[in-house]
Order: sequence, then structure tokens, then C-alpha cells
Amino acid sequence: MQRHLAPVAVLAVLAGVTGCGSVDSPTTPAATSAAGSAPTSGLGTPFAFTDASTGAKVGTITFTEVALAPADCVTDLGAGRVALAVRAQIESIGTSRLSRPDQWLLSTVDRAGITQRTEHAILTDACFDAFTYSASPKPGTTVEGWSVVQALPEIVALQFVPLVQDESAPMNAPRFVTPAPAKVTIALATAPAPVTALAPAAATTTPSAAAPFPATTPELAPESTTTAVPTTVPTPKKTTPAVGVACTPPGDDYATAADGSTLKCTKAGGPSAKWVQSVPLLGTRTPGAPCEVGSGVATSPDGEEMFCLGEGPDTNVWTVVN
Repeated sequence: MQRHLAPVAVLAVLAGVTGCGSVDSPTTPAATSAAGSAPTSGLGTPFAFTDASTGAKVGTITFTEVALAPADCVTDLGAGRVALAVRAQIESIGTSRLSRPDQWLLSTVDRAGITQRTEHAILTDACFDAFTYSASPKPGTTVEGWSVVQALPEIVALQFVPLVQDESAPMNAPRFVTPAPAKVTIALATAPAPVTALAPAAATTTPSAAAPFPATTPELAPESTTTAVPTTVPTPKKTTPAVGVACTPPGDDYATAADGSTLKCTKAGGPSAKWVQSVPLLGTRTPGAPCEVGSGVATSPDGEEMFCLGEGPDTNVWTVVN
């Protein structure tokens, strides 16, 4: 499930490799490029990444589908934003772990050629089956699934900044690989088609009927995109999070109460899940980084829940809880 994240550790890793500007000119697709370059291609093209310092292969990502999820699939959808669903196949090679696209790694490019950051999206229970996602693949494995983010409309391309962690490094000294290329651009020949109804995750997809972009759209090569086969989606009933109020995991996880305190959806203390008072949700932290016990709960760059554990001030570190 997707979680609340804050740009602490991830933005530090990504500093200098994202920003606003024009869509990059198309280059040879699927090839490994020098660090800092941004190859461009369309859906279905595998992008290979290497360790910029050694040239060793670290992973491959292939974006296969882009669509607009129904607005009621996302809680608290921002004004003027759309629920952008992106499906990708991700392969981690060797001892590396390539993170899946999320709001820190995925940006959109609008008709003016400006890169826009995406925002976190929380899926409702009714949409989890249609937009199932996989966590980042463990080293030597391949996964495929969706990422849903909030984005500005008029999307003509996506940009992905790879985040690669070396899993062979000790937990108390995590190492992030500098990937080459530093980012890739996925050109869209047609606008992401709105999905007014959803199908189960295993359903066969059909070509999008969205109209093509005007000829003035800069430097984008035509590629086909697909959307899910329609079925009916029930409208979920929403309740305001408050201590003692029933909730439904995994769609409900953390929330903010009316007084600004943090709530957690859990079955603790009874057979049914309900909102309970929680320590603050601090956002993203690096596994193995020093921390203060009792300061709150955090998430890893891959969205895994972490707590501050240890035996003393000098040994307390952020630890993933499986």
C-alpha cells in the first residue's frame, strides 16, 4: 500500500538530478547512457541502468501503461489535480535494489515542456484490486505493478529518476548507487485516458481511445498506451478519522485527527480495526540512520514502516519492521 512520505532522505539522494525545464530530445531507447543524460522513448521500452562508478548493471525499468484513475479512487485529491496511474515492470540486478516509481521519483511534463512534481496519493479500498502495486524488487528479482500519484493535467511525458540501493552494504552504513543515466523520459503519444470504471488486476487491457496530442507537442515520438477493461466500481463511504472510529486496513493506515494529532488504523485491543492515537508520522528516513527513541514512526524510501530501535543513544537506528 502507499503511505504518507516526507522528502527528507529521498530528496537528499535526488538533489541535482530533477528540476523544471523542457522535455529532453529523443535519443536511442533502451540503451545505457552516460550519467546525467536523459534518454527518451515511449511505453514498452526497457531502460537499463548501470552503476556510474563501475559500469555494472543495476536494474531495468519498463513503463507499460499510463491512465487516469477515477477521482474517487484517491482520498483528498488536490484541487486541479488528477489521479495518475502508472504501470511498470522493474528488475533489480546483482546486489542492487531499484525503487519503484513514486511521488519522489516520478514527475510529469506538460504541454509547455515544464517538468512538474507529482504528489502522494492514498488509494481507497475499492480501487486496490484494480491498481495493485509491488514493492521494489529484491536483488535478482523482477516485479510489475501500478503506482498512483496526484499530478497536474495536460501530461505529454513522464520523467523517472532512479533510486538504487546497494543491499550488500551493512544496515548501519547504507549505500546508494549513483545510476547512469540519472533520469529517463517516457514520451506519451496520447493523453492518459480517463478510466471511468475499473477491472480486476488480471483483466486483459485494450488500446486507449484518447485523442492524439496536437502536432505542436514538442519532441515526442508516437507510442501506444492501454487502459483497463471497464467494470463497475462502488462508491466508498468515507468517515472522518477519530479515536475509536472504525477503519479498514490496508486502505486506512495513518491519518490526522481534527486536533492535528496522528492516528493509526489498527486491530490492537480488539477484533475490529479502529483509529487509535499514534506517535507522530515523521516521513521518510534512511534505514540504519541514527534516531531518538520515542520521536515517532517513519518510512523507508520504499515505503516500509520503521521504528527507532536500539540499546542506547549511540546505537538507536531506524529499523524496518516486517
